[in-house]
Formats: sequence, C-alpha cells, structure tokens
Amino acid sequence: MYQPRMTLLSALMIPLFLLSLFISPSAAAVIGSDGDERAGFVAPTQYVIHISVDGLRSDAVTRQSPDDLPNFYRLRNEGAYTDNARTDFHYSNTLPNHTTQLTGRGVLGPNGHNWTTNSDPGPYRTLHSNKGEYVPSVFDVVHDHGLSTALYTSKSKFVIFDRSYDEHNGAEDLIGVDNGRDKIDHFVYEKETEDLVDRFVREMAEHPWNYAFLHLRDPDHAGHVFDFDLGGTNAYMRAVRKVDRLLGRVLELVETSPELAGNTVIVLTADHGGGGNWHGHGDADLPANYTIPFYTWGRGVTPAELYAINFDGRVHPGLSRPSYDADEAPIRNGDAANLSLSHLGLPAIPGSMINVAQDLSTGTMPTGGFYLADASGEAR
Repeated sequence: MYQPRMTLLSALMIPLFLLSLFISPSAAAVIGSDGDERAGFVAPTQYVIHISVDGLRSDAVTRQSPDDLPNFYRLRNEGAYTDNARTDFHYSNTLPNHTTQLTGRGVLGPNGHNWTTNSDPGPYRTLHSNKGEYVPSVFDVVHDHGLSTALYTSKSKFVIFDRSYDEHNGAEDLIGVDNGRDKIDHFVYEKETEDLVDRFVREMAEHPWNYAFLHLRDPDHAGHVFDFDLGGTNAYMRAVRKVDRLLGRVLELVETSPELAGNTVIVLTADHGGGGNWHGHGDADLPANYTIPFYTWGRGVTPAELYAINFDGRVHPGLSRPSYDADEAPIRNGDAANLSLSHLGLPAIPGSMINVAQDLSTGTMPTGGFYLADASGEAR
C-alpha cells in the first residue's frame, strides 16, 4: 500500500535554501522568515489535478449554457482560461497528444517524444525504446523531488505511460533522496468514467497525490460512435454534460477535503476536438480538431482570459494553426506539464520544449484593453 513520502510537516522542515532550488520563477512566492508571503506573489500549491477530457472541442462548452454545464463554466468564470488553445501541430489524436501533455514535447522532430501510435502498445514497447533515448515526464520531476504521483485513465492504451515509467523502465532518481525508478506511484485503468471518478475521489480523499492525472474519455467515445454533432440532444453533447457532472464531484472533493481545500490547482485541457471529418478527428489541419479548451482553477489562479494575462508571451491564434517554429506561440495542451510543475514549485521537465521557461502565467496581471475571443476566433 502507498505510504506518502512527504507529509506537510516534513515539507515545512526543509531548509528554505533547499526549497528555493525547487521553485520555478513563474510560481514562486517570496517567503519571509516569518513565513508570510509578500504581496503580489503566490506560494506553490501542494496538489495539482491535471484533467484531460478526451475529444472535447471548445465550442461543445461555449454553445451550451452555464445551466447546462455549471462546472465547466465555474472553471471558466473563477479561473484563468481560454477556449482557443491548440493541440500538437502535427497530430490531433489521443496518445500522441497525451504524451505531449505529460512530457512537454511536441510529437515530431529531434526534440519531440516521437510517439505516433494511437493504439494499445505492443509488448515491451516504451516511449524510450520508441525514441531511442529516455523521455522524461512530469512524473519524473514530481517523483524525483520526493512528491507523489498518480494516473487515472479510462483507456487501456494509457498503459504505455505506466510501463514507460515503472520500476524497470523509469530513470534513476539522482535528485536528493533516492525515491526509486517507478515514477507513477499509482496507476488505475477503469473504462467506465463513473467508476473511475468514484475511485479517484475516494482515494484522493484518503491520501492525496501531489500530482494526479485524470483522463475522461466520454466525449471522444460518443463522437466516434455517433458523431461530434453539437446539437444539444445528441450523444456527443450528452457526453460533455456527463463529464460536467463528474467535474462537479472533483470540485466537491477539492473543497471538502481538509488537505486539498485552498491548496490545489486544477489544470484542464483536451487531447483534440472532433467533427472535422464526421466520426473522426485525425486531420490536424481542421479547426474543429485542433481547437481545444485550456482551463486553470484554484490556488493562485486569477479569473481572467489566458491570452489577456499572457500578452507578452502567447498570441491568440484566431483560426490559424501556428507551428512550433512560429514567432508567435499559442497556448497548447502541451503547456500543461510544465505549468503543473510551476504550480508545485518544481522546475521544468528536462528536454521539454513547450513552456520550458514556465512563463505561462495564471496569476494577477493589469487589466484593460485586452483582445478577447471565443472559440471561433472572433473578438467579443
């Protein structure tokens, strides 16, 4: 059974000079000797819940009302969000984009993770054997700094992550105390998302993981079986409303848990949209496939539109699909890994290429005169 590596008490006993080595500039608080935070800074949170809603196109949220999707809209209204984030430039399908979310790398190229397969991996295959070198992940950084990790998924092919970062294939821990090679403390596959979230809520209440990844497959499944139709009574939109109810359970967990309340950040995004070719989403050139939400909520997150508070580092792409070489970078689902780490006060993933400076801000910025747009790219 899992035993937490670091209690809050033991974390507070770490000398401040060592703690400063682990805190990234974008998330760090300036903490005085009396423990008080200086105005304008936010201390790292202790818990991050990274949620990926499989197949969630942005307008599946924006075309429904807050009454239909109260929890999605709560994340948008109370957090820093955009409805115009991007998938990987080359791929708009599940495993390549989830690998991007967890490694901070695009799919292709010498710096990419190079995982292009979108089915259950063959025996003994890992991300590392596929690329020919080790591919560090968000799990490596959290684990090697003495914190706990978990992955809850509703698709069996996510075993590629559990296998790649297990006690045989994970890298040696060379940071501080040796916490072993198994980077994912707890891996759960449960096809039915109701059951998956039941278990997630129960286990997080018992012993919260510092970084927990939660994958919900419902919109993608409905889109492939029926289509990614945005009609309010269609299966795809019903699946989005189901996910909203599940999000409500996660929010309730965060607010009622003595450990999580006031000390948790939620990062929610998607691997891809859908509907560009009816039952599918594989064409990365189509806006319906590459336009996705990116929502953040919780400790240290300011209610705002993400492009508005990142005007000096991210540029709203309208309807375009900027490449990784573009001078003006959009917000991508691949920002999630290093953003999660910055909220935990941890450094970026070695070898990552997306948000490697951890400069995607979710905090307070001046207001006024910002360009806001909906998922269609039109100003509002």
